[in-house]
Amino acid sequence: MQYINPQLDIEQLGRAFQRDGRLLIRDFFEPAVVEALSRAVDEIDWALTYRDVNGDRVLSGEQLRSLSAEQRAMLVDGINLVASQEFQFSFCTDSLVAAAKRGESHLLARFMRWMADEEFLASIRRITGVTDINRVYAQATMYTRGNFLVVHDDHVDAENRRLAYVINLTRNWRADWGGLLHFTGPQGDVLESYFPHFNSLSLFRVPQQHFVSYVPPFAQGERTAITGWLIAA
Repeated sequence: MQYINPQLDIEQLGRAFQRDGRLLIRDFFEPAVVEALSRAVDEIDWALTYRDVNGDRVLSGEQLRSLSAEQRAMLVDGINLVASQEFQFSFCTDSLVAAAKRGESHLLARFMRWMADEEFLASIRRITGVTDINRVYAQATMYTRGNFLVVHDDHVDAENRRLAYVINLTRNWRADWGGLLHFTGPQGDVLESYFPHFNSLSLFRVPQQHFVSYVPPFAQGERTAITGWLIAA
């Protein structure tokens, strides 16, 4: 089965990536593939990932549903307190890596195994010129009201992350609903912004300063994606 749109001009995309170190590619997947991914992501029982004073935390869907209104308010206050002082994020997630390692057969686990194979990796090497990538990390993500990701560069000392990516699966989004990927310069100004067009691939070199803008309470939808890094082992 053909996953990637065969009409993409890989050479032209490569020239643009070499010039800017980042790229937004529209219509990256074949329509049947992205439609199936979108349906599969819509069925996820999302967990919330965030940081507190002791480090990274994950609350399962079941745990989130069990919270009282007072507990939810305290959770939000704690997330915002950390964000006012240091690196913070708050968004929903589901690990494709964990599902694939468990040998699960649902579509997202199979898609993770395809991403780790040569067809996807070879295409990304051709576009970016980054030839040493040989591993992929992937998670499904959802940004809904109150979610955000503050400025960071994706560098982690213990991992050789070479590229970051976002496979956008959101229909009918609006820019004023937040959830946009913004790239910043050394003075803090926004250099470029990527809108989460359905069936687009955002791809950029690591390290690179960026953030995902806050999704306000009036947003009428969820911004869903498959996100992660391409790594040189």
